[in-house]
Amino acid sequence: MTSAQWVYANGSSWIVLDNLAQNYIEGLWSRNSSNWIQSNSFRKPVYVDTAQMCLIIDGIAYTIARRKH
Repeated sequence: MTSAQWVYANGSSWIVLDNLAQNYIEGLWSRNSSNWIQSNSFRKPVYVDTAQMCLIIDGIAYTIARRKH
């Protein structure tokens, strides 16, 4: 795992994504890319767009952030 941590906004809270999602999103981030990923934080694949800094599931977009530890 990198020294960065990926989180998503849920209401007024930032929720840390699981390790599987962390690794997938960090890979997308390094390539400035977007794609469907697996995540243990959700029950189905989610779409992540690192250019727009969002995660989309069931048509709902959540803001994501990359923060340093």
